[in-house]
Amino acid sequence: MGGIKLAILYATIIMGAGFASGQELLQYFVGFGTSGLWGLILAGVLFALTGWAVLEICRREGYKDYRELMGGLVGARLGVVFELLAALFLFVLFVAMLSAGGAMVAQGSDIPFTVGIVVISAVILVVLWFDLDGIVLLNTILTPLMVAGGIFIGLYTFFNRTAEAFFQNAVVPGWILAAVVYASYNIVPTLSVMSSASRLAKSRRDCMTGGLLGGAVLTVLGICMALPLYLYFADIISVEIPFLVIVVGYGRVFTLMYMVLMLCAIVTTAITNAFALIEWTRGYISVGRRVQCAVLAVLGVPAAYIGFSNIVGYVYPLFGLLGIFQVVVVLLSWYTPSGKKIA
Repeated sequence: MGGIKLAILYATIIMGAGFASGQELLQYFVGFGTSGLWGLILAGVLFALTGWAVLEICRREGYKDYRELMGGLVGARLGVVFELLAALFLFVLFVAMLSAGGAMVAQGSDIPFTVGIVVISAVILVVLWFDLDGIVLLNTILTPLMVAGGIFIGLYTFFNRTAEAFFQNAVVPGWILAAVVYASYNIVPTLSVMSSASRLAKSRRDCMTGGLLGGAVLTVLGICMALPLYLYFADIISVEIPFLVIVVGYGRVFTLMYMVLMLCAIVTTAITNAFALIEWTRGYISVGRRVQCAVLAVLGVPAAYIGFSNIVGYVYPLFGLLGIFQVVVVLLSWYTPSGKKIA
């Protein structure tokens, strides 16, 4: 069961608002036409191998958190730099979830953006008071529902749309680079969370299951949710929550189903990344856990006004370079004798 729990947690980290909204799929894959589907598969392979590798490394070397992992792979000094950058990105991801939640509420109802982000921030704050076991339990319940719902909504909207051409031409080339950047910036928070959760892996098989199953789930879900985006490309290219535009045309029940799915993706991803950030800060400051949660929630609200699509399109790629380096280091160290540093 440890491997399955890790796979669920792994998928949850990546399957956030950017994924569920269609915004990341639209910007990093759909715009490249048929090649975008190959890009999704490539990203899935990178997720699977890197997830498996980091769990196996932590189990093999006894690393218990991100600090020990990066210190062991690249040395203490460079490890601190990576820690700071990863912590910053974890905060960016938390802010992105709040922004996506506010955008979804504002786009799908008459509730103001500000009210949406404040309410969602409060919900996340309450959930953050629980430890990792509570978060894993929440993800274990919600993630299978999100995966099943995402596959159903994606395939249903795809097979019920026949008026437009299937694929769109890519505006610019580079689907391979887009896939690598997408996978890499998602690896940054993944390493932080999965290294802390590696204690759930009791064997090499758990490590393998956690990585490969998590990557496979993300690949299948990504393809299913990307297909409708090709068909509605002209209608969704400039909106914050592309999938919401699509599902509105299928009635209130379908729209409500999707909004619940999206809300689950926002909450689970936000609390998982926020938990990793709080765990990291506890190593440097002695402020109580609940105080840290409150400060994080308060800081996240004004930052959410940057805008969800802007964060996905401009901020995420900046961390892709950090992610690419980490992916290379992790995969190389997978085959490196114990005790030797890669960088």
